[in-house]
Amino acid sequence: MKIVCLLLVLLGSLNAAEKPRIKEHACSACIRAHEEFLGADALNGRGSGTRDELIAATYVASQLRQYGIEPAAEGGSYIQAVPFARKQSSAAGSTPAESTTWNVLGMLRGRDPKLKKQAILLSAHIDHLGEGREVNGDRIYNGADDDASGVTAVLELARSLARQKPRRTVIFAFFGAEELGGIGSRYFLSHSPVPLNDIAANLEFEMIGRADPAVDSRDLWLTGYERSNLGPELAKHGARLVADPHPREQFFQRSDNYMLAQRSVVAHTVSSFGLHKQYHQPDDDIAHLDFRHMQAAISSMVGPVRWLVNSDFRPQWNRGGKPEPQAQ
Repeated sequence: MKIVCLLLVLLGSLNAAEKPRIKEHACSACIRAHEEFLGADALNGRGSGTRDELIAATYVASQLRQYGIEPAAEGGSYIQAVPFARKQSSAAGSTPAESTTWNVLGMLRGRDPKLKKQAILLSAHIDHLGEGREVNGDRIYNGADDDASGVTAVLELARSLARQKPRRTVIFAFFGAEELGGIGSRYFLSHSPVPLNDIAANLEFEMIGRADPAVDSRDLWLTGYERSNLGPELAKHGARLVADPHPREQFFQRSDNYMLAQRSVVAHTVSSFGLHKQYHQPDDDIAHLDFRHMQAAISSMVGPVRWLVNSDFRPQWNRGGKPEPQAQ
């Protein structure tokens, strides 16, 4: 009788091991809700350093609060005020004008003390171009793809990861004034909630609102894929990540990830930007998004990112892959 019971237990264990892992899907209603707020005309294009950008930052902070992600900016806040000088034209010429942009920082503390100095940074940029030159009767540059789609992806990853405390600490950063030259991410370099040396990897999400016809419609691409072992390792764990099919565009150097890469952090951008004609135009709006693609793209990253924040794997630059250090 004991032998029979033992066999039944073993059989049950084998059956449990053979059951396929259920793939976690991003929330399609959440994705649309984020876009319908961030990419709406009501935010006037989230211009860098404007009240509209601050409203977007406040919305993002409220979502992190709801998910149970703790604030990681100074003074126990989610919102980090970033001062910068903006040129202002007058009769006397151009003069600098004590402007402010805003980062949003949240943190999910890791549970494994052995990985205390191996945080994972997930990021996107909040701002876009605001109001500008009128095109076909429209002056609002909504930035629904650039980069409300990236903000949406990071928010969805935050919602998913918060359900179970990861081994590694995860920092969620939403940078301001990227469109003015990465002002928010530059400030982050010296105002990070953890030392930069303790950040094992950064994944920036930018422009994933539509499929890129240069790759499989289900794929995302990683800027600088060949520069480190991060992309290939994520791909081994189910990420539909391929090399950037547009190397001439030098996208690796054109997003917030580059600021961190210049400080030795293994940092890349995840995207599916297919060089569409809505880039930096008023019709980069919700009507031009492919929500089915967004839902599939974000879903495809949930499992691999969950693996990354729970693994011992620390990404490394390949030989010649690390960019030149940024001048201090």
